[in-house]
Amino acid sequence: MAKFDPAHEKVLHDMLRDVPGATPGKMFGFPAYKVNGKLAVGLYETGIVAKVGPARVQALVGKPGISAFEPMPGRTWKDWVLLTGSFDQHRALFEEAVRYVQAETDVESADASERKV
Repeated sequence: MAKFDPAHEKVLHDMLRDVPGATPGKMFGFPAYKVNGKLAVGLYETGIVAKVGPARVQALVGKPGISAFEPMPGRTWKDWVLLTGSFDQHRALFEEAVRYVQAETDVESADASERKV
């Protein structure tokens, strides 16, 4: 069974339950939120991960409570950050992740529509 801090689950739900387009789901067996079926934010062992894109990852990593997300040694996910504290200070990142994934899925849908023509 996946282990995570139950307090982090409460933070996750408090931050995202009312965000339009974000729906609860699972990632690696952990609670998560998805947008159009794609992962946006979720729990992971020591914190909460958010998909914000590679440029934002570079800008954010190193700030207090934010690191690169490396679910396996040597396998850093370029689009994701791991938040390990100060969740209230990083509230905007939760919604930013939802917007980022929404934009990604909008582009994918547009690309798929163009291929059908």
